[in-house]
Amino acid sequence: MTRPPAVLRSALALMSVRLVLQQIGLALIVFLLCILWLRMPDASAIEVVASGLLGLLVLAIAGAGESAIMLHLAGAKRTPWRLLRGALWVLAGAALWFGWTALLGHVRGNDFTLAAGYVNSRFPHQLRYIFTFEHILLWLGWFCTTLVWIGFGVIALLVFVATASVRPRRALLFALRSLTCWLGVVLGAIGAAVITDLLMQWTPGRGLRVEMLSLVLRLSFTVLLDATLVCFLLAMMAVFVRHADLPEAAPQSTPAGTPEESQPRTADSP
Repeated sequence: MTRPPAVLRSALALMSVRLVLQQIGLALIVFLLCILWLRMPDASAIEVVASGLLGLLVLAIAGAGESAIMLHLAGAKRTPWRLLRGALWVLAGAALWFGWTALLGHVRGNDFTLAAGYVNSRFPHQLRYIFTFEHILLWLGWFCTTLVWIGFGVIALLVFVATASVRPRRALLFALRSLTCWLGVVLGAIGAAVITDLLMQWTPGRGLRVEMLSLVLRLSFTVLLDATLVCFLLAMMAVFVRHADLPEAAPQSTPAGTPEESQPRTADSP
């Protein structure tokens, strides 16, 4: 098993403007279809059936589109069977992601407040100016966010290797052993979440026109940033898949006319 190549350099080589635009276009199509699906009436049986079919169409487009992007990054052929399998894995990964975030959100709701109060009470009086209740609660929130995105990295990696790799176990082993991969997932996801939150909460406060222009610019920059980071994380995973799917080096055969390895290459003089 050979050593994987430089992850960052190889991932940057897979990045392109077209890839980012494809990711944004897929997200925009799914977003518009979701709005249409939510606005569909359900007063009759036909409308309920139509709403269900449209919902399945949205899921199919989202899963198959993301699967096509992953297969393209991994250099694999986009056959109908692979697209269908990838779409199912994407939907399974989305279900796992919602379950993971719901679990951590439930724990974070009540237990973190109690834990922060208990830890604050155990510190000496002199240290409570540093380890205040608010600081401890903030640090616990950061810890929970880190766990959320670590779970995201594991789920995304499982979905990617199951969709695009012919040797998923080998690709998964390469990725799990890479510190660069984990740092990229955690720092990239947390950085995107922090920047997105700061941009969406900031307002210039200079009238309606300035507010609307600011909103459009902030939304555009946020979408571009998030799509670029998502594509870069997928490109890092594609590096491991490409390396794992390389054919094994065949053993070199002994040229004709030469002695076998088990035989001496020199003979005693008669």
